[in-house]
Amino acid sequence: MRRRLALAAIAGLVVAAPSAAVAAPFERALPIPEVLTGSRIDIRMQQSEVQLRPGPKTRMWTYNGTFPGPTIRRPSGTVTRMTFFNDLPAWAGDMSVHHHGAHSASTEDGQPHQEPGAGPGGLLIPPGGAREYRYDHVEDGAPERAAFQWYHDHRMDVTGRNVWNGLAGMFILDDEVDAALPLPEGEYDVPLMVVDRRLDAENQLVYPGDLLAQTPLNGGPPADGMTGDVILVNGAAQPHFDVADRKYRLRLLNASNFRTFDFRLSDGSPMKQIASESGLLPAPVDRGTVSLGPAERAEVVVDFAGLRGRTLTLTSAAGDVMQFRVNRSDPEPDTTRVPASLRPAPALGPSKVDRIFNFGLGFDPERNRIAWTINGRVYDHNRVDASPKLGSTETWQLTNVTSSGVPHYIHIHGVDWRVISR
Repeated sequence: MRRRLALAAIAGLVVAAPSAAVAAPFERALPIPEVLTGSRIDIRMQQSEVQLRPGPKTRMWTYNGTFPGPTIRRPSGTVTRMTFFNDLPAWAGDMSVHHHGAHSASTEDGQPHQEPGAGPGGLLIPPGGAREYRYDHVEDGAPERAAFQWYHDHRMDVTGRNVWNGLAGMFILDDEVDAALPLPEGEYDVPLMVVDRRLDAENQLVYPGDLLAQTPLNGGPPADGMTGDVILVNGAAQPHFDVADRKYRLRLLNASNFRTFDFRLSDGSPMKQIASESGLLPAPVDRGTVSLGPAERAEVVVDFAGLRGRTLTLTSAAGDVMQFRVNRSDPEPDTTRVPASLRPAPALGPSKVDRIFNFGLGFDPERNRIAWTINGRVYDHNRVDASPKLGSTETWQLTNVTSSGVPHYIHIHGVDWRVISR
């Protein structure tokens, strides 16, 4: 598979097995995570018991005791200081937090390693320690564009494990351009984190990577990318959401380790996509299906007008995701609408290919295992593979050259990108 772009996030093998206990779908109401809006925010990473589905609670690693963690909502162009405390069991090791989709300084970006000379406290958060991250929300000297982002653990070699265990939360960045549009807002602006997980008969997480470590596959291909058989939305297994017969803005995040979701409505109704990872699109696009790989986001407007008394299901090839129950009318008329124009896209430079990156599998002698390679070389955090000039535009061609066709998701920090061909 060849793409000219820059993609998004975590990789590995596909391993899935059924959970021993199966709950009836759509029993639980959709949870809405707590929203924090202050300029200074404290988040504690801690082991907590979380109700994912009926039955025993699930032991998870959480931000502030919930999964997902609190949703952070901040105005663009203003400074946000977030202090993360590592209260997890000591054996979990150092932690790192990445604000995914933001334009952050290198020291604030959630580095996967501890670097020499990083200053007091370093780049990682040791057990029992804390670290403050400063997010300026500025891009090229101007306020960053409004966008639906998220935050998650980013530690080298264990990002998949740590996110699977619960270290993820949503982040909404607002700006004046977005706020000036007559789009749904308030309770009609709903962030949705969708993940798959595997649970055992006691509702405890099973990370398939742990199973691989006990098999002959140990030392084989990377095992961070795993699939489960339970679909969670905002931490609830296949919930229902009571809606009014009006328009809603749904912010979709696929925070799975490996699974791609192809979201669609059961009655075939189109969804108007208004935004992607980098914020508003130039114009809305009608979608019958919205496909999101791991870490990808899309924002859609769904109009439930005229559907009172109906039930719609958001579904995917992986299974039903959640249910919408159109069971009320609001006293005030719905004056929101989706404009024909949203936000102009930045101009592109020449379309010639500037850099070629081939993604494959090779042997990593340092770790004594098969690992992902880029242009035939394994990862080395002391090596720089690309040094674009600030303010320039480059076209990158990314190609998956694995003979097995295992997908690999790529995320480039600190830049905006646009897919121009695939």
